[in-house]
Amino acid sequence: MDDIIFSVGAVTFKYSLTAEQKKFLRLTQETTVDLNQWPVFADHITDTIHAAIPDELKLPTEKQLKYAQTISKDLKVKLPKDYDESALACLSFIADHKPAHDRVLAVFNGIKGKLLG
Repeated sequence: MDDIIFSVGAVTFKYSLTAEQKKFLRLTQETTVDLNQWPVFADHITDTIHAAIPDELKLPTEKQLKYAQTISKDLKVKLPKDYDESALACLSFIADHKPAHDRVLAVFNGIKGKLLG
């Protein structure tokens, strides 16, 4: 046995055993390992599944949603209809309006600095 291969849905995981692991494996007895006992394993599975989702199907993060809402409020522009259901739509909105938002923030911070300084 050189590889560990298993599939979950449309995602196939593959791990190639090291030479040392192969030597140890020959000495083992039949054992069942509960992968639920390895939190890091669960995190890696989740990250891998997330990475396998096409961009157009991913949901935006809370941080992305909040940033889009801030831009919308500060620039008084309407959010796209599906910004909260599509990371692609949300990120596209952010990319389109970020330069103008950065300029507004620079002006605001300049005025605030003069008033407080």
